[in-house]
Amino acid sequence: MIRESLEYLLTPSNPLARKYGFFYQSIALKHRFNRCKIDWLPHLKNCQDLFNETVRNLPQKKSVAVLGSSHLHEIPLHLLTEHFQEITLVDIFHPLNHHRIAKRNPRLKLVTQDLSLTLAELDKLETWQDLVKHTEDLATKTLFHFDADLIISANILSQLGLLPMGSIERKLKRTLDVEQKDYICKAFAEAHLKSLKSCKGTKLLYADREVRYHDPQGELIFTGKYEVDFSEYKKLKEWDWLLAPLKEASKDYSIQMKIEAYSTT
Repeated sequence: MIRESLEYLLTPSNPLARKYGFFYQSIALKHRFNRCKIDWLPHLKNCQDLFNETVRNLPQKKSVAVLGSSHLHEIPLHLLTEHFQEITLVDIFHPLNHHRIAKRNPRLKLVTQDLSLTLAELDKLETWQDLVKHTEDLATKTLFHFDADLIISANILSQLGLLPMGSIERKLKRTLDVEQKDYICKAFAEAHLKSLKSCKGTKLLYADREVRYHDPQGELIFTGKYEVDFSEYKKLKEWDWLLAPLKEASKDYSIQMKIEAYSTT
């Protein structure tokens, strides 16, 4: 806890990211990784194997952009620097270690950007209808644009709607129902896919498509998922990721994700 608090204080970050909890959640994810690394190894190996396979087939290997780079758990920085001359990491905040490396290595560029175009609007979103209207506006926009030989969307698809949903729930003082949550997750995910498709370069996308909760006896107690149109993407592989073994998030359940990987050129 002391280590997390120090990192929270020292890492440069957007004040709004701190206010709405994104920054703290990312720090907490890093420390969950340290605690659960053995359970995460099959997931990380799948991500890195697909990365290496994709890189082998690239016609050119000059530049790479990682969207939702965070702590680079799925694709470590050493793999990126091994294959590419120009590395761009894109996220709403960057870990302190990445800031230190970027100061010494001109090949590494840190872009601080809200890929959902939502953080700056959270104070204005007061009602469920406000949030729906916001997602409808996003559907008409290009949320981001990057050109690189390889562009990676790193397991952020289902995360994009979490902060705005949490913000609205606090303001409404109630929990959104499953249908409302599915609607928002789908809207943010499809807006992301639309903007990703418009980027120039080969795309590699990892996305958690389903979450499953199991009780201490291993029995399934909850499944959550939302539908997204991947028709313009080629599915590469799917696998299970034990995100939180029993007693990590709760003594009453473990959390498992179904991950799907896609590509397009």
